[in-house]
Amino acid sequence: MIYYSPHRKAHRRWKGQTRLCRLTIAVQILLLLTVSLVVCGLLEMSDMGASLLSLSGQKAMDQAPLEVGEGQGQEGSTKYTYTYKTLPGYFMQDDPATDAAKFDFMSTNFGLIDRDYESDQSLPDGGRGSTQWQRFEHHISTLNRDAREDNDEDRRSAKRHGSNPPPQTRYVLFFLGRHGNGYHNIAERYYGNIAWDCHFSALYGDPDGIMTWSDAHLSKEGKRQAREVNTFWKNQTSQDAQKMSLPELYLVSPLDRTLETAEISFDGLGPNNGKLDAVVMEKVREGTGIHTCDRRSNVEYIRQKFPTYNVDLDPNLTETDEYWIGDRREPDDVLVKRLRGFFDDLMSNTALAGDKERISITSHSGAIGAMLKVLGHRKFSLTTGAVIPVFVKVQRKSSNDEKEDKTLGRRHGGGGEGANHEDPTLDLPDLGDAETDKSKWEPVPSCPADLDLATVGQKRWGMGLKEFLDGVEDGTLDPNAVPFEFTGRSKY
Repeated sequence: MIYYSPHRKAHRRWKGQTRLCRLTIAVQILLLLTVSLVVCGLLEMSDMGASLLSLSGQKAMDQAPLEVGEGQGQEGSTKYTYTYKTLPGYFMQDDPATDAAKFDFMSTNFGLIDRDYESDQSLPDGGRGSTQWQRFEHHISTLNRDAREDNDEDRRSAKRHGSNPPPQTRYVLFFLGRHGNGYHNIAERYYGNIAWDCHFSALYGDPDGIMTWSDAHLSKEGKRQAREVNTFWKNQTSQDAQKMSLPELYLVSPLDRTLETAEISFDGLGPNNGKLDAVVMEKVREGTGIHTCDRRSNVEYIRQKFPTYNVDLDPNLTETDEYWIGDRREPDDVLVKRLRGFFDDLMSNTALAGDKERISITSHSGAIGAMLKVLGHRKFSLTTGAVIPVFVKVQRKSSNDEKEDKTLGRRHGGGGEGANHEDPTLDLPDLGDAETDKSKWEPVPSCPADLDLATVGQKRWGMGLKEFLDGVEDGTLDPNAVPFEFTGRSKY
């Protein structure tokens, strides 16, 4: 006989419901884990996508919009403030005792000071078997490695939340190269800077058709200077000399004279069969306006003449020149602010700059002067074709960090603007809307009443323009023999 109990039946029903509940919970957990894995995978794919975009020539610069405010870069919705400090004690050009007018970077190992570094001890033989440049490059890498170790946890945390911020502290060696001698340089020397600024700079060439200087090209002398720099780079990087490493990133102004200078200077060096793979950047062009030598050609012209150059990464590089205007000149303060924005954009752009330690920028005298000011370097004028290395410590702060610093300052009795914290931005004057309103740029200066434009060059040199040009090109005439007149206008 089977004993039947209603309580036992109820007990069996309860156990069945328990199993069902457990099964439901397990399914929910599995679904949650699956969704989490899919989300993580998508985040990783997005990071890979950004890298692939930069490698495939797409607009990786979009990750850090180029139209950012003073001293700020951008990564996603977070804004960053940058400080730049040229570190002294590494190059002779940093020393106020070094005379820029007499300095030769090619006879002084780029000006690198012969000294020991703490990081030498981490080399296999204490650095005794390494060249000065090898030990210096190792020193840069050591500083960056230590900085990365300090910041790694912060970066990992940020990446888990879907962002990939640039490092908080990094050390970068910039090679700032001025273009070789151009036809506009020859014309300015012939006519003098007063006549050049008030009249000849606005022309496309001389009245007799001897030479043109609109988007000025390199002269024969300028090409020779670039070839000298090329020979110097080849010697510096050879195994028989300093064994220097080449720059890891090449940026160049879109004006013809800089494009050709960079092409010649680095010809036969590096990958891509020795052909320069540079990125053309609008913001590193010369101060612009009025002077036709600073009006660039269309992007299609650049693409055809310099096919290995990348003209697609910079969204500011429009097909036609939208920045140059014929009746106003970009003021020095606006130029400095433009270059400040360029460096902030570059440091924010992890796809382009990444962890690169050596960056070459081929530009112009005025633009390089503004760069030196932004980077905290003393004024140092470059002759045509010259290169100056600048070793810079770059520090990043997010807007949230700044707010927190200010709060901490107030808690500890400091001022409301950050207490004892150093001002992280370059001290620039308030430009109002002069940066974007070009009607407030500087107008064409008036020529002196007693200046005879028809004979000014002849009077300065005792010869016509054709004879002067031939002398400069064949090296029999020093274009610096007659000094410029002082105009009272500041120049970088």
